[in-house]
Amino acid sequence: MTGWKRMAIWVLRLALGAVFILSGFVKLVDLWGFVFKIEEYLAVWNLMQPRTIVLVVALLLSGYEFVLGALLAMGCYKRSAPWGLGLMMAFMLPLTLYLWIADPVSDCGCFGDFWKLSNSATFFKNVVISAGLAALMVWNQRLKESLFNPVIQWMVGAWISLYALVIGLYGYNVQPVLDFRSYPVGGSLTGHNMDVDDETDYRFVYEKNGVRKEFGIDSLPDSTWTFVDRIEPETISEKSDNRLAIFDGEDDVTDDVLSGEGVELLLVIPEPVRADISYSYTINEMEEYADSVGIPMIGVLGAGEDGVARWKDVSMAEYPCYTADDTQLKELSRGVMSVVVLHDGVVASKTTVSSMNPSVVESPLSVDEFLSELSGYGSGWFKWSNALFGGGLLIIYMFQGLILAIRLKIKGKYRSKPVKNS
Repeated sequence: MTGWKRMAIWVLRLALGAVFILSGFVKLVDLWGFVFKIEEYLAVWNLMQPRTIVLVVALLLSGYEFVLGALLAMGCYKRSAPWGLGLMMAFMLPLTLYLWIADPVSDCGCFGDFWKLSNSATFFKNVVISAGLAALMVWNQRLKESLFNPVIQWMVGAWISLYALVIGLYGYNVQPVLDFRSYPVGGSLTGHNMDVDDETDYRFVYEKNGVRKEFGIDSLPDSTWTFVDRIEPETISEKSDNRLAIFDGEDDVTDDVLSGEGVELLLVIPEPVRADISYSYTINEMEEYADSVGIPMIGVLGAGEDGVARWKDVSMAEYPCYTADDTQLKELSRGVMSVVVLHDGVVASKTTVSSMNPSVVESPLSVDEFLSELSGYGSGWFKWSNALFGGGLLIIYMFQGLILAIRLKIKGKYRSKPVKNS
């Protein structure tokens, strides 16, 4: 095989493999987001299914992309990897054509919240990917070069699959290890922390010859312009900070219930009908301790006034409960029930109620232990899991010769055993 063909095949392997790795990974990391996207599709076609089934489908599809994409990039399973991904594109290509023409959803969700493409861009992307996979179906197996010996490539596939399973289930049961949504850790939730410097943050609207423009206090126009309006700093903050809106009935009480100062807790329940009432005891004990140390907590539900009243009745909640848009709540924190910790109006941590240790949140030894339990496992867990995953692949790569020698030795001993006559 000529040098340019070898290079072209490796470029296709790496490029297409990277696309599927990225697509599968961002969906695995935020499996809840992929579940919501599948349910959005099902709602369009009136094909409602139990969430357990949707979860399994979401995990299998995202894992399928990630694992086969990684195997393709490394040159493993030279025939199966491109054909397996090609089979997937045989379904996705007509689906994205339909999305482009009918436009039933705003985006296909191919890259989750990490990268949103228009339906037309998604279709043409898939055309290019399908063409590249078609080329690899013909030429990939002719290039024998690979990072791993074909005899042990099953070990590589198993290790990648284990990593995908762990990352996906962690994101579903605790919180996504990477957050590409509107309210990430470190982002302002209310706008209280936006610095307002008196009049210097005001914007002034002037008009001249039918044209309106905004000016700052230090750059006001000359007298030929006519003053029209003044935009206050709060308006600017709300527009730029993607403010969460919390309601008590029809009244927006966000600024009243969230002070933006010190530590505050939000119990987030985007779908109260799915909430497990068995966790209410732990939640009530957690709120009681938080209140005893001066940490306020409120419940925010994706339901109307009747839903809030029903939750307070069945859970015996002593903390105040309010309503909010369920989509905003799903953006804020993943899970059926979760706790968001705010420090001075900034999101400090998020974790699901089901992943917390009840004995710690009910009767912690200190405030630090209490807040540590509410913060989940943090980013350190993700770093260690990546190091373990990468280290495992590196060990397999560096010692594949030794693995093959041990395999041959075991195989030789097995064959050398005498056959006993019955």
